[in-house]
Amino acid sequence: MEKIRQILLFLFFFSLNFEIWDPLQTNGYFSIAKLTGILYFLSSLPAIINGKTTIENKRILYPLLAFFCYLVFINLVYAESTQDTIIDFTLLQNIILFFVLINHSIQKPKVLEKALMFFALGSTTLAMLYYNDIGIQIVDGRVSMFGDNENIIAQRMCFSIIIITMVVLQNSLRLSYKRYALLLTLPLMFGLLVATGSRLSLISLAIIFIAAITLYKTDGYFVKFVVLLTGAIVFVFLFQIAFENEVVRDRLLLSFQEGNLSERDVIWQEIIPLIQEKPIFGIGQSGYAIYCISVFGRYWSPHNVILEVLSFTGFFGFLLYLIFLFKVFKNAYLTYVKYDMLLPALLTINVLGILLASHLLEVKIGWAILAYISTSYSNEYFMRH
Repeated sequence: MEKIRQILLFLFFFSLNFEIWDPLQTNGYFSIAKLTGILYFLSSLPAIINGKTTIENKRILYPLLAFFCYLVFINLVYAESTQDTIIDFTLLQNIILFFVLINHSIQKPKVLEKALMFFALGSTTLAMLYYNDIGIQIVDGRVSMFGDNENIIAQRMCFSIIIITMVVLQNSLRLSYKRYALLLTLPLMFGLLVATGSRLSLISLAIIFIAAITLYKTDGYFVKFVVLLTGAIVFVFLFQIAFENEVVRDRLLLSFQEGNLSERDVIWQEIIPLIQEKPIFGIGQSGYAIYCISVFGRYWSPHNVILEVLSFTGFFGFLLYLIFLFKVFKNAYLTYVKYDMLLPALLTINVLGILLASHLLEVKIGWAILAYISTSYSNEYFMRH
């Protein structure tokens, strides 16, 4: 049964690259990711019932569950009709997914790192489809695939580039020398990332690249110098390629010269007064939706998880969510400091970028990454002792 469970986990992670692809045209009711996710959850039920959650992971789960319960309560307070959001089922599903994944990782150390490799292979598959003109849509010069959001596609490419690079270089999964062939997939994914025109993912990747070559530990100063020099050359080469894309160049120049944030700054300016009006307890998702309609004429996501949480739950809910994130990211720090493993820390940088300028609460791969980071330290301790 455990082998079937692992296979379904790997298929689920692979399919996250096609999360909204609806081959049967069911208006979003069906997708390969939903099917594999449901099958994985069902296969995990016996292990969840019979398994145990470590004290360390309970400390991570408690503030998250408290945040969700408070969100439901405040939604109920501000709901004006039965059609208003009381329970955010997408967020609930992601929290359940997070819980299932960390328990699986406790029972089977390194299984999530292996699953991340399958996710990266899914990203490679998506990139290969792009280069073969399959599933492509172009909107304002930006590439989308299978109807998915350009920024989310770019985020997946960024995650996958990090995963493959660090798994190959640090060889935490103890793969053979043939693993170096995986590096050949990086140009494909980088090309798709650039084609999406996503500024956030490109800037995140640049910061991650600099952090990686700086933090990567080597034996001796000469080797470190070679790593830094090689990294600098590769960095300049890659981002010269990125700037050859007219859409990317124009969007980045608008950001730096004019402070253009694709109207995010306009939305933020309108949302801040709402937060100031209800700073402690927030106004709930239903209250936020009503406010958006009154101000913008439609629902607008703030594209900033911090502002989103503050709007929904005020400082009280934000504090709970912040405690949850702190406990997760602490594991990334400890894994690097004690075991020199860079992958969790580098993934954290991309997660922070998404927190500040995109969506995280609704994105499954974001929760999968958080689950991996949450158990990274305990997994490394188990494997080495």
